[in-house]
Amino acid sequence: MTRIQGDRVLLRPLCESDLEESLRVWTPELRHMYGGSLVDERRPTIDDRRRWFERVQRGEEGHCYAIEADGRYIGYVNIKIKDEANQRASLGIGIDNPSYWGRGYGTEVVRLMLRHAFETLDLHRVSLRVAAYNTRAIRCYEKAGFRHEGVERDSFFVDGKWHDDVLMAVLREEWEAQPNPSPLKGEALPDGLSLRSYRDADYEQVAALWAAMGWVDRPRDRREALAYKVTHDAGPFLVAESEGRIIGTAMGTWDGRWAWINRVAVEPAHRRRGIGRRLMREVEARLAAVRAQRAGLLTGADGDARMFYEGLGYCVREGILFMSKELVGKGTASTDTHG
Repeated sequence: MTRIQGDRVLLRPLCESDLEESLRVWTPELRHMYGGSLVDERRPTIDDRRRWFERVQRGEEGHCYAIEADGRYIGYVNIKIKDEANQRASLGIGIDNPSYWGRGYGTEVVRLMLRHAFETLDLHRVSLRVAAYNTRAIRCYEKAGFRHEGVERDSFFVDGKWHDDVLMAVLREEWEAQPNPSPLKGEALPDGLSLRSYRDADYEQVAALWAAMGWVDRPRDRREALAYKVTHDAGPFLVAESEGRIIGTAMGTWDGRWAWINRVAVEPAHRRRGIGRRLMREVEARLAAVRAQRAGLLTGADGDARMFYEGLGYCVREGILFMSKELVGKGTASTDTHG
């Protein structure tokens, strides 16, 4: 699982220490928000939490993340793929700590997960159900882009009364039609251009663009290697799109210690429009968002590329000698899956 960094929250893998924190801040109102009794005096136990944690570890809770804010666990969020063939999934979220209710944390988390769902997992539809009386949650989902699809009447019985569930969903095209939720959302793009994360369906266009750049076809640039990069690396992989065509790319990688930028390309017919510069600024912003403090890149010693990067503030590092070694011999099938 990747770590997903937002403005105020970090989505990370759950750990066992989160279980005790979730019990410490638990309130009956939390149970009621998700369809449980408000008057039941029983509290969840550490064994209850451990059984849930075991389901998470087995993958039964889908793509499940701990929500961390101010350096501590405050809840969880998950995406469960219900129908892989039709790219459908459901979303669940629980902000356990009442101190973080009504302050926009839920909306930020849901938006981060929708970006992960549509841009990384390549889903088409994300749905959810929510108790009709949970108006705080409904407002959160509406702000994140969910639309009302219906009401399931008398869906559950609790505290002596039947209650409705509200059914909501968001489609990929609805998500993409929202204002760009990137770190540079306040900066205008050139006319007709949009930036988004790479998806597996983009591979053929991306490979064609890189071939047109004259770049050698390498194992680490093939479809399965790029799929591995998107799944396992928190660094951004962006494409620039115009009228449904991919005309530019920029890839950032982040291993937790050092960030690299590579595969920066713009189709010749679309150069001199600031697209390369915009891609670079976006990659830098997203790398900074995952707490990378410095980024490196490799380019030719002469020519326009060096001038381009120097214009963005990159400089040659004196006293550094780049060295490499082939780990797979010539004529041997490569198992390279790293982007």
